[in-house]
Amino acid sequence: MTRHSFMQGALILFISGIFVKIVGFTFQILVIRLIGTEAVGLYNMVFPLYITVLVITTAGLPLAISKMVAQQVALNNYKAAIKIFKICLLLLVLLGFTFTVVLIIVSPFIIENLYDDPRVIWCFYTMLPGILIVSICSAFRGFFQGLQEMFAPAITQCVEQIVRVSLALILITKLQPYGIKMVAVGLSASMITGEIIGLILIYIFYLFKKNKLKKELGNFLGSLEVSIRKIILELFSFGFPTTLTRLTASLVLTFEASLIPLTLQKSGYNINQAASIYGQFSGVAITLLTIPTVLTFSLATSLVPSISEAEAQGKLSALQFRSTEALRLTYVFGLPVAIILFLKASNLSSLLFNLPDAGITLRYLACGAIFLYLAQTSNGILQGLGLVKNILFNTIVGAVIKILGIIYLVSIPQLNINGAAIAFVISYIVVCLLNLYIIYLNTGFNFTIFQIILPMIAAFFMGGLIFWETKILSSYLSQNLITIVSLSTGSFLYLFLVSIWKQINFKYIFKKKG
Repeated sequence: MTRHSFMQGALILFISGIFVKIVGFTFQILVIRLIGTEAVGLYNMVFPLYITVLVITTAGLPLAISKMVAQQVALNNYKAAIKIFKICLLLLVLLGFTFTVVLIIVSPFIIENLYDDPRVIWCFYTMLPGILIVSICSAFRGFFQGLQEMFAPAITQCVEQIVRVSLALILITKLQPYGIKMVAVGLSASMITGEIIGLILIYIFYLFKKNKLKKELGNFLGSLEVSIRKIILELFSFGFPTTLTRLTASLVLTFEASLIPLTLQKSGYNINQAASIYGQFSGVAITLLTIPTVLTFSLATSLVPSISEAEAQGKLSALQFRSTEALRLTYVFGLPVAIILFLKASNLSSLLFNLPDAGITLRYLACGAIFLYLAQTSNGILQGLGLVKNILFNTIVGAVIKILGIIYLVSIPQLNINGAAIAFVISYIVVCLLNLYIIYLNTGFNFTIFQIILPMIAAFFMGGLIFWETKILSSYLSQNLITIVSLSTGSFLYLFLVSIWKQINFKYIFKKKG
């Protein structure tokens, strides 16, 4: 069994995440170009509701598995680690089955009262089998992550995305003559199929590893016994606040998906226009904004078992180093992306989606990009420390700010959908600062002034080069080609500068687990 260091685990998940993001991003471009934003808007309206139900069903248990297994492995108590996984898997099967049955019964009532557009109900019906499928799959992923063996979750994620995208392209082509509603249903069906394949694959990985795990861990099977009652109590004591946090975020997403189109309709747009505008916001601007979350998600996922391991072993210096390094890398890679999104918002929207108008909203969102990325990484640190109640509080504060901002700002005619972007940015800033403050109180930081200033200087030079090339090349090349050239050279310059200034620690990334 190959255990990975914190940075190696993050790198594996990052590579798989980049692959998934590129495939998904290309798919998003093709879908919008083929069928427009209305079907994407319908799908994105109901998808947050599906995620909300999934959050309730999994009850934060997959993350609890990762943390608790890592703690037991750090103490060489592998017997308890395996026992934790089996108990949690059984709980997730029971929860997934129960919620699926309940939702089949109550879905019509929920959809009718939550959405003004009745076309979304069949999208949701198609998604329902995914509740049980994803619940089971998440248990296996949490187990592998707790062992700090990231290869199986990474490969599963990639295959799942390939299946989903391939089938979706086939379905939307076949279903397009039957209308927007059926196209949106096709998007849902492809997602479920990908999840089924992902579950089958990760189970095969588990079977393949099972005998090897028993053989390698056999020497430790005599370690201290942990009672089932204690495991369940600890699972839910960690999982319950985590569930409330994710539930808050998912409920806010669900509320946004109905609130923003409804507010736009009250401002004078019809139902189709509101769905299309929300499709641009969620399918174009938010998609571009969240590109770097591949890195932040990878870091956060790898951080939970890594921080838990360091804490269980009492290695406070390692805990502080890993926390600082994760935040620093997020800053180093997130800062240039934020600047690129701000400088080239309309050009990127036009180049990739043929929707330059979405660039205006993206430019607003870019102002809060670095705070979003740091907030996501810092969540992983707080989860590893077990400070899930603090995450819950910060999430609620951010959610309240976001919802109030949407209600007030979207209704302003001069802002409309850009008002939602401003509300998002304010929420990102507040949550990020609250997270960083709590981490500082519990572990402290080990940043130097140069680690903050040097990436800024490199980003400044990158922005200057992009601006200069855009101006000089405008007489010779098309806008799309200028965008590609300027971003390529600007990004290369930034990476070159942060590399020679030693802001990326390659030795630590490739250091073997010890």
